[in-house]
Amino acid sequence: MNKSSIFYTITFIFILAIVTVVSVFLWIIEVDQQNYTKVLNDKYSLIANARLLYFNNVIDEEEFNEQTKNYKMTLVTKPHEIRTILFKGDVLARAQTTAGLIEIISFNREIYLKIVHQGILYLYNDADYEGYRYFIIKAIAAGVILIFILLYAFIIKKLRPLTSLKKQIDKFAQNKLDEIEDVSSGSDEISQVANAFFVAITQIQKMNQSRQFFIRNIMHELKTPITKGLITLEMLEDNKYKERLISIFNRLEVLINEFAAIEQIASGSAFVNRKKYNILDILDEAKEIAMNDDKNLDIDSESFFVNVDFKLFTTAIKNMIDNGLKYSQNGFIQIELNKNTICFKNQGKELEKPLEYYTQAFTKGAKQKDSFGLGLYIVDTILKAHQMKLGYEYKDGVNHFYFRNLENILAKE
Repeated sequence: MNKSSIFYTITFIFILAIVTVVSVFLWIIEVDQQNYTKVLNDKYSLIANARLLYFNNVIDEEEFNEQTKNYKMTLVTKPHEIRTILFKGDVLARAQTTAGLIEIISFNREIYLKIVHQGILYLYNDADYEGYRYFIIKAIAAGVILIFILLYAFIIKKLRPLTSLKKQIDKFAQNKLDEIEDVSSGSDEISQVANAFFVAITQIQKMNQSRQFFIRNIMHELKTPITKGLITLEMLEDNKYKERLISIFNRLEVLINEFAAIEQIASGSAFVNRKKYNILDILDEAKEIAMNDDKNLDIDSESFFVNVDFKLFTTAIKNMIDNGLKYSQNGFIQIELNKNTICFKNQGKELEKPLEYYTQAFTKGAKQKDSFGLGLYIVDTILKAHQMKLGYEYKDGVNHFYFRNLENILAKE
């Protein structure tokens, strides 16, 4: 059981409470037993002293009866019974005085008072004696412990739906919305929270489905005129205007694909095609999509394999190439790829704000008027989905952008 769990805490509290109750009752038994023994000793001392004073004619019979009227002591007269008690009984206390010998004897759960005066033995049975009330105290203790156990079982039963609710929340964290169930089973606060959570998830599912349908429909409608435009351009004569239009249409198609990547990540279906690829193949695909000449790129790369979504990771590298060339002062970018790091370098001004500002959607620098503010946001989102993160350093007039935690995607060759 998790030590930070509420169930562990409640269990610990109840165990501590039960141990405390048992300890208190044991202490009560010990103290009460000592008091009870003291009361008995005082009682028998009074009776024995009164008997001895009476035998010595210090007090008369009337005074003796007055002192012992509240105690029922029966004289044992049968010789064989006396012998049995004396030989088999346990001596609890003994006192030797000038007036005689006094002993308290326990036998067959009864108490006897033995007095020897001038060689004569007197044996009295305490008719009022009641054994120590162990059963009553134990019964009370057992009752209290039973109440604690029943209370513990009741509380655990009431909190048990939290476990089911946590499982449903875990499914939500894993984006398994279709597997989430309504675990509310009553009208208490926990059931109300579980029901409210299920209702919220249902609404989220409806909104996600609506959003996905809307975005995919828009992308489909946008791709249709782009495709028609490209087909129409093929019928025109080659000139600089045709090349410019082709570049614009290709750029629009790239932007639509980036929107598709964002939608794929947001919908939680980003890694259905996560497989093993060579990093060089991903780099070649990224260069082709970026549509940049190799003369603007200085690539230092070794061959190794990674477990990634090919389309998404290619988009991330392509965006880094685009951003690096766009904001490079010399129109040149250097790329280093190895098993320790993936780094993109370009000469330029240092970022005016922390990197976290630029990895938010639709943010841009002061001179980035032609930017939609999605490049680094898409890169950062894709890296996070791969358990990686984007890093930045500025050294000697050169911007360094890193894909960190590369070990999380490395694959065996």
